[in-house]
Amino acid sequence: MKQLIAAFLLLFLAISATVLASPSAVRFAHLDTNMDGSISFVEAKQDKELLRQFTDLDEDNDEMISKAEFENFKP
Repeated sequence: MKQLIAAFLLLFLAISATVLASPSAVRFAHLDTNMDGSISFVEAKQDKELLRQFTDLDEDNDEMISKAEFENFKP
């Protein structure tokens, strides 16, 4: 019974985290196809608007958009 309750709680937490994730975080995760925590120029090609803003968003000019830099993205 305890295992069933623990499994239910884990499932509930997983669902809650998905529901509570911000649209920006979900979009970032979708674009970060290799899951390295940043969006490369190649990954940005999936989204025309992101590609258009890429240079402006890449504040440190490392040719990657970090999660912090992505917060300035205006879809």
